[in-house]
Amino acid sequence: MNFSLKTRVAFAIVVVVLAMGVVSTVVGTWLFADSLVTQVQRSVEQDLNTAYLVYEYRLDEIEDEVERTASDPEVVAALAGGSRRDLHAALGSAMETTPLDLLTVTDAQGFVVARGGADEVGRQDGRPDQLVGRVLKRRSPVSGTIIMSAEDLGLEAPELEERARMGVLETPRARPSDIQVLDEGMVMAACAPVLVDGRLVGAVYGGSLLNGREDIVDRVKETAYAGETWKGKDIGTATIFQDDVRIATNVKADGRRAVGTRVSEEVYDRVVGQGKRWIARAFVVDDWYITAYGPIRDLSDKTIGILYVGLLAGKFDALRTQTIWTFAGVSVAGMVIALIAASMLSSGILRPVRELAEASHRIAEGDMHTQVDVDPAAAGEFKELAQTFNTMAQSIAERDRQLQENARKMTETKKLATLGQLAAGIAHEINNPLGGILMYSHILKEELRRPENRETVEKIAKESDRCKKIVKGLLDFARQTKPERTESNLNHVIDEVIALLEHQAIFHNIDIEKEHSPGLPLVDVDVAQMQEVFMNIILNAAQAMQGKGKLTTVTRITRDNKAVEVEIRDTGSGIPAEDLDKIFEPFYTTKEVGRGTGLGLAIAYGIVERHHGSIWVESEQDKGTSFFIRLPIPEIPPEM
Repeated sequence: MNFSLKTRVAFAIVVVVLAMGVVSTVVGTWLFADSLVTQVQRSVEQDLNTAYLVYEYRLDEIEDEVERTASDPEVVAALAGGSRRDLHAALGSAMETTPLDLLTVTDAQGFVVARGGADEVGRQDGRPDQLVGRVLKRRSPVSGTIIMSAEDLGLEAPELEERARMGVLETPRARPSDIQVLDEGMVMAACAPVLVDGRLVGAVYGGSLLNGREDIVDRVKETAYAGETWKGKDIGTATIFQDDVRIATNVKADGRRAVGTRVSEEVYDRVVGQGKRWIARAFVVDDWYITAYGPIRDLSDKTIGILYVGLLAGKFDALRTQTIWTFAGVSVAGMVIALIAASMLSSGILRPVRELAEASHRIAEGDMHTQVDVDPAAAGEFKELAQTFNTMAQSIAERDRQLQENARKMTETKKLATLGQLAAGIAHEINNPLGGILMYSHILKEELRRPENRETVEKIAKESDRCKKIVKGLLDFARQTKPERTESNLNHVIDEVIALLEHQAIFHNIDIEKEHSPGLPLVDVDVAQMQEVFMNIILNAAQAMQGKGKLTTVTRITRDNKAVEVEIRDTGSGIPAEDLDKIFEPFYTTKEVGRGTGLGLAIAYGIVERHHGSIWVESEQDKGTSFFIRLPIPEIPPEM
């Protein structure tokens, strides 16, 4: 059978539209669902990293409190004098001002002398040897997570034994176990030596019992999820497991925190058995979550618990279903419209080929909204072809819009990639000093009796301190505290910073010159944050000059009288041109390993940006560097 051109065109359009509509609907919905799951899993893994930061930060706080107690003059004097009564009173006083659950002093042999939370003290009872033994041997502070029996906790403070003993509930999917009651507790603990004139006289250890404690998991939830809810339930949850039992959680069961419930056997084998992370969709107590589990290890690197974060899967399931139906509806509507257009084409006339060619050229030149007119006198086949061409042009315009939308989504994906680079930077920066710690630890083990041990220990301490500074810098960079502004004179702020720094050894051979405008207007700034900005830049300048050269600080008003500008200029080695656009990136540094974390200028950039100002740098290698900071002058309302 010989069909006319318009019949063939109409039939071809119908077939193509139906086929493409079905294929695009199926493939598009599948790709979207897969992409959504992948992005949510990446987000949850980042939330787990946040949980680890909160956990480590709390451990650092405990170590600081214990070190402060170990250097307390009252504690040192009471221990050196052998007065248990005075020592017990000093510990009790210290516990009133700290969030510690236990605080204990031992003598130089590791025997317990006094406890802040108990009325009486025996000898050799309940001492956490894995902490005390390490400290008495190394004479340096140690912190970590440990397991203590309920009886030992009862010796430290009677109420801790009751908190540690926790009923274990039957939980679906959990591994088989006969344990019905926990008789141990997980403790975030630290220990520090007590020294008198360099002589070891004892040690102080303290810690917080995690069993039944809610502050850490609630802080993780607030930090990662900001209290967001969906259908009356918290969208994000966090949990600390002791072995496979929830001892601290904000996961709810029947309206209560689900302490005592257990993790699934599959997760337990992966995290505790293999010491690896587990990131996937999981059934948690009574609902489905997109979850991330990671190991909690003790001082001997044994996995003793699990740290968990999870996002409520229901919200993302609803979003995915809604999007799939929307996508399918749009596809069906598009197919219906295309079929109607094809039907109309079959009754029309094709446009002249010349007009179609000219319109094609216009589309090729970028005019995606080109349309051709249908000539009533033209043959029906040409009318059909013209209308098909217009439909095609509309599809191209829609494709162009979709490409722009995809480009926007790719930009969001790049942001996620930047987070990945940030995590990689953290791992790289911390792995270097930890490698040094490991190497020197082995040296110390082999050469325990040699006099060079002190130098090796000092290197270990230095590398450990660097790790701590890296994590602190990361926390400072991540917090982005909102400025508490007051009207201030930047001349005075710079003068205070220079007064704090100029007596340091590195500034002894540096000539400091001030070119400050005397009539400088006041600006709204957080003085402490701006001092941090100026201090970072001035210290960098001193290091660039290697302690010898000229440092100049300049303040002035911009030509438009709308901002105050500060210039900090040095005569140092300068910055290579290829590095100028990288210096404000996190973890980027030109200093040798161990001299900096690469966060100082990134923090300074964030502070200035939150003050609605701008910061930039100009430098010429081997001639010096100038940093410029511009802050807006508050507008004075007109007089009425």
